[in-house]
Amino acid sequence: MAGLTERVESVKAWGRGKLDHWRVRRLSLDHLIRAAQRYQLQSGDRLAGAVTYFTFLSFFPLLVLGYSLLGFVVATSETTRDAMQEAISERLPGIMDKLNFDLDNIAEAKTAAGIIGLLGLLYAGLGALDALRGALREMSMTTTPPLDFFVGKLRDLASLILLGATAIASVLVAGFATTATDHVMKFVFGGDTLVGTLLFRIAGIAASVGADWLLFVIVLGWVARPTQPFRVIAKGALLGAISFGLLKQIATLLLATTMGNVVYGAFAAIVGLLVWMNFSARLILFVAAWTATTGLCPPPSPSPIPSTEVDSPPGDGPAPMPERSGA
Repeated sequence: MAGLTERVESVKAWGRGKLDHWRVRRLSLDHLIRAAQRYQLQSGDRLAGAVTYFTFLSFFPLLVLGYSLLGFVVATSETTRDAMQEAISERLPGIMDKLNFDLDNIAEAKTAAGIIGLLGLLYAGLGALDALRGALREMSMTTTPPLDFFVGKLRDLASLILLGATAIASVLVAGFATTATDHVMKFVFGGDTLVGTLLFRIAGIAASVGADWLLFVIVLGWVARPTQPFRVIAKGALLGAISFGLLKQIATLLLATTMGNVVYGAFAAIVGLLVWMNFSARLILFVAAWTATTGLCPPPSPSPIPSTEVDSPPGDGPAPMPERSGA
């Protein structure tokens, strides 16, 4: 048993040494590890749970309000309705269809829906922004004092309006970009070709990443009240946008078990929405941790093992004996 324990400890020491070696050689790897350590140190999963709760409360009022604000456009433009529906479905993969939201009915009741959504946002939306702002402050470990209550609420309201307007604009831009690219590819290549399909896919991904990057810039650069320069914020937002795009691609696989679980029954869509929001909140907080740890010193190079023979410093110990001359 003692030999097995020693072997395990030896393997662990070897692994730590290899990891330290690669952390010194690859600063990007060291940065990811430091971000993960910051996320765990600040209890990122617990903070993500709080953000998920308040975001879930504000989701439906925000959705209704967004649809109602675009009711005039959606009610008169079939292309806008289709593009908006497709773009939102991409941001809620496999969930939006289960929620049974009728865009046409909401567009027709835009005035009443706007009032109901606004009242809901005043209660739940500001709480979601407050929870998100607090979680981002925890991740950044900032020493900046928090804002006054009323000033903080006004800033949260401004953040909510900014995020909502940006999300709506990005949805329309992404939808129109994909639709326009499809028409251009069909006009240039005369139909569905491999090159046209590939270019159409690349354009859709670029539009989606660009929209998500802008949202992450607002979250990291405005909501979080950071102290880092914009260059660092932009890099963190790019990491978040790319990671969020990958998360959306694999979300169907991640949520398939939840959405198809008979135990949840009629609540499967709601549970799937909660799971998706929690994944998104964790990603946002990890990106915030990555941004906050940018610029910190990398780990020192592993030091060599000291020798067991220690030389006495000069001037210490007894004086050397004089050599005797031979007889």
